[in-house]
Amino acid sequence: MILLRLISWPYVRKHRLRSALTTIGIALGVAIFVGMHSAGASVLSALNSTIDHIAGKTQLQITSGESGFSEEVLERVQSLPEVSVAEPVIEAAVRSENKREGNMLILGVDMTGDRSLREYDLEAGGQDVVDDPLVFLAQPNSIIVTRDFAQRNGLAVGSRIAMQTMEGERSFRIRGIMRPGGLSAAFGGSLAVMDIYAAQKVLGRGRRFDRLDVRLKDTYSLSQGQAALSRELGPGFQVDVPAARSRQFESLLHVYSFMVNLTSLFALFVGLFIIHNSFVIAVTERRSEIGILRALGASSRRILALFLVEGAIAGAIGSAAGIVFGGVIAKVIASSIGDIMQAHYGIAERAHEVRFEPGLILIAVATGVITSMLAALFPARDAARTDPARALQRGHTDAGRAGESSIRLICAGGFVLLAIACVISQRSRLVFYTGYVSFVAAALLLTPILSRLISGLLRRLLSAVRPIEGALAANSLAQAPRRTSATVAALMLSVGLVVSLGGLSRGIFESVVDWVGTFLSSDLLVLASEDGTNRNFHFPDSLTPSLASLSGVSDVQRLRSNKVSVKSASVLLVAMDMATTTAHTSGRVVSGNFEQMYRLGAEGKGAVISENCGLLQHIGMGDTLEIPSPSGIVRLPVVGIVTDYLNQSGTVFVDYKSVYLPFWQDPTVDMYKVYLKHGTSAEDVKREIQAAFAQQRRMFVMLNREVRVRVMSNTRQWLGLSYIQIAVAILVAILGIANTLLVSVTDRRREFATLRAVGAFRNQIRHSVWLEAASIAVIGTVLGVVFGAIDLLYEREMVRHDYAGLSLNYRFPLPLVFVLSVSVFFAAWFSSLAASEIAARSSIVEALEYE
Repeated sequence: MILLRLISWPYVRKHRLRSALTTIGIALGVAIFVGMHSAGASVLSALNSTIDHIAGKTQLQITSGESGFSEEVLERVQSLPEVSVAEPVIEAAVRSENKREGNMLILGVDMTGDRSLREYDLEAGGQDVVDDPLVFLAQPNSIIVTRDFAQRNGLAVGSRIAMQTMEGERSFRIRGIMRPGGLSAAFGGSLAVMDIYAAQKVLGRGRRFDRLDVRLKDTYSLSQGQAALSRELGPGFQVDVPAARSRQFESLLHVYSFMVNLTSLFALFVGLFIIHNSFVIAVTERRSEIGILRALGASSRRILALFLVEGAIAGAIGSAAGIVFGGVIAKVIASSIGDIMQAHYGIAERAHEVRFEPGLILIAVATGVITSMLAALFPARDAARTDPARALQRGHTDAGRAGESSIRLICAGGFVLLAIACVISQRSRLVFYTGYVSFVAAALLLTPILSRLISGLLRRLLSAVRPIEGALAANSLAQAPRRTSATVAALMLSVGLVVSLGGLSRGIFESVVDWVGTFLSSDLLVLASEDGTNRNFHFPDSLTPSLASLSGVSDVQRLRSNKVSVKSASVLLVAMDMATTTAHTSGRVVSGNFEQMYRLGAEGKGAVISENCGLLQHIGMGDTLEIPSPSGIVRLPVVGIVTDYLNQSGTVFVDYKSVYLPFWQDPTVDMYKVYLKHGTSAEDVKREIQAAFAQQRRMFVMLNREVRVRVMSNTRQWLGLSYIQIAVAILVAILGIANTLLVSVTDRRREFATLRAVGAFRNQIRHSVWLEAASIAVIGTVLGVVFGAIDLLYEREMVRHDYAGLSLNYRFPLPLVFVLSVSVFFAAWFSSLAASEIAARSSIVEALEYE
């Protein structure tokens, strides 16, 4: 504590800005870790809260995928001796007319019996709706809302709300307002309750329910009731506790968390190098103080402990700042996660407050402190080993210990051989990731050696540009490779990440462009939802002949999609008219004969799967799929594999008429592909469809080019991620290079003073520092581009086997590399301004005083 007060604290006060910058690297990594994990945990907590509040006294819930099931299932369940109460439910998130409200959860229930499961605590004036459900039934436009929703929108009992239904825009009258608490707390209060038969009509469900909520008789246990229901209904139905509804989202978060951990690890890794350089500065600038302490008898262990405690304090401060900033990040990311839930599972949920789990905070703080202490370890060790006599000398530079390069080269060679062996072997994912870690380790070990080689090559160029200043800059780099290696390594990792992510984004973008040309082969798309991913709304199949009869229409193709479980994974089942598929598209076939696969599919003799479904779920040609349906297990052989990007976990294509209708008994459609006769105007047919149907039902008609623009706009967000990473790379360049140059200026004060004494101009000193900064930027960028080019190969394999099951072409992002190189170069120049002014304006007398 005495050394901290006498040595460390005065140094921190003198260099407040630099001390603050020291913590930024750790703060950045901790913020990403805390923000992303808190966002996922907060949305999951909000989802569980909504599920709990809606469930009420429900013990078991019966579902059959997203397609629901016919009303007759209710009678079968109610007749079982184990069942006390079984009530049907329709649940859907719809877009509110008030844009500020976002999504609104519609809960359709049978009010005549639902009170035995859920409490409806209504304010005065609305209790008769619950006490006498016939009032509710007699007025199908009736809804109940929460007090929070009513207050936010200035509504009262008797007010009307307009909503887009499958029958067009309809007005609903508020018959009751629920007091806060219980059911009213679900979905952040954005909840509306209506009669289930009205909900069937509004949402286009036909005579089907989404699920049944069940409460058992007291004499039966949960396991007994679950077993009895499963026996009665068969394998096509899922019988589980309400909390199980969040498991699908948890499985999605598993992949999300893996990506979060990789991103956080990278950020912390870069922060480690930034803090390492900061402690190199601290050791260099306090060399004389260390020498005095050692001369006065301070042990090496005490000097080591001093700098490690400084590292721990910096890590704790950085972790605290990262936690605060992580809360801001979490609020932004939570909205995106809600969109993922809506797109993948049809559940729209938002976290209304960020939750920080104590365990997560402890892990974040521990990670930040340990990372910071590791960053300080080697500079602290060098400080502890410093010879007092050499420490009290001025102008001393540290070129590294003898034999260090040889040891690095031997270790790097070993890691290179291990990485190559793992690539050749490819026996398991563990082997693959061992090879990847070996590649990164080899790159880091080779960084100082390659930096010295490249700086030697740059010497001629620098001397040609500025003979004196260039030679000084080159000599500085050559004489102190350890001083610049940490900055070069951090810059290499940042640039490499940008290059690999940019190449990955470019590969995905080009693949999606290619796929869109195949999937969006129709002239028009008629959608039940605006974005095409919301599966809460469906057209009746009776609309099909009406569309086909329009003038100018040559063919109409139906598509109905819902999530099903295949090999315990949630995949997208797409039912389509396979008989006409070969006439309208060529497809991107990965395996199988194009015409034969769709002919067999149309006959109900097989299914076609997407490439990512086969890779992620380990399904190949000829394998038999077992797909649960309300009518039992559907067993179909895989007759073809195609490239498809509809769903992250994979897609299974079956025929609408021969497979979906018989087994799911669901005559509804999500989307129509409309093909026009030759010479017909797509705009004219679009207006005709809107005039004929839009007033009677919810419908979105889009031209082919309009859909393409929307899909491409969403896909370009991948490229946006790459450019966001440029900001991180620039931040690393500014912090790392600025710190390195401060060390350089401190080490070379005597050199600069001697040059000034013999007539060198201040601008020459400035130019020397600028050229040194430019050299570091060039070395870091060159190594980063090479690192990123190789890393892109690994990233493609990760995407193929672990993330999305997509086979991407190798696309090196040359335009991105150009933008990044220019950005890093200017960042290096900017970061050198302070150091160059210190070097140019330092006192000649003080620098040349007698040693």
